[in-house]
Amino acid sequence: ERTMAESVGVLLLLLSCGTASARVHAMRTAPRAVRSRVAMSVSSESHWLDFLKFGGTTPTFDVVAKTQEYTAHPAWRAFRLKDLPQEYFSKDYIFRGPIVGPITRADLVKTNTVFGLDKAFPDLDITPFGLCVDPENPYRVLFFVRWKATHTGPLALPNLPTVPATGKKSVSPVFPFSVVWNPEGQIIYETLTAAVDRWEGNTKGKVAVFGLLETAGIPLDSNVGNTFIALAQKFNRWTDSPAQAYSRKEDLPSWWKSNAVAGEVNDI
Repeated sequence: ERTMAESVGVLLLLLSCGTASARVHAMRTAPRAVRSRVAMSVSSESHWLDFLKFGGTTPTFDVVAKTQEYTAHPAWRAFRLKDLPQEYFSKDYIFRGPIVGPITRADLVKTNTVFGLDKAFPDLDITPFGLCVDPENPYRVLFFVRWKATHTGPLALPNLPTVPATGKKSVSPVFPFSVVWNPEGQIIYETLTAAVDRWEGNTKGKVAVFGLLETAGIPLDSNVGNTFIALAQKFNRWTDSPAQAYSRKEDLPSWWKSNAVAGEVNDI
């Protein structure tokens, strides 16, 4: 049986798809006039993330070129977030991953610094490739990344025994990443998600920080909907630990509408 201390420990380590088919059937069997009205209604609906299309405007800059510049920065390639120029980021910035976020830039940088992954994996190199613009949002750039590193330094996570270097190589599966720029040329939203092919690499399908932890001998479940992890993350937030999986609601920008946090399943 897990203790509360173990729950907190697990949380601190964390930083680093019936209804559709029913609608299709209804559309096929409904009279033509009804189908037409329904189609018009669906097409006129807006999604809360449409805010990131900025009223249908077009960027005045090359979003791919800016993303190439950003992801070529040595601090981005090494996941040293505190060393990235603040000028890259909007004050309304949010990061969201499968079980991390929504989190502000300030909280993300603080957590990244507390984890000290640059000391445990000093040769970490994040390789981006396949950059393209989302055809439905000209401000959004989609691409793939792969993390490679060697565990050559001690991994000293908060409130946990230091994990000595194992000397093991860490090679993550390829996984998707996205960057959304605002009209002022700053990043307002970043996301990543699970592996394209979980059999690739040597981290048992885990990506990003979870892949590094797997290499260090700390296997953690990174699946959405894990009740234990979600509760641990909330306890961690309640105790205001220095490393957080998500930010307080009052600290989030108004454009963010979902109330689901960290590893909870989608609410909207």
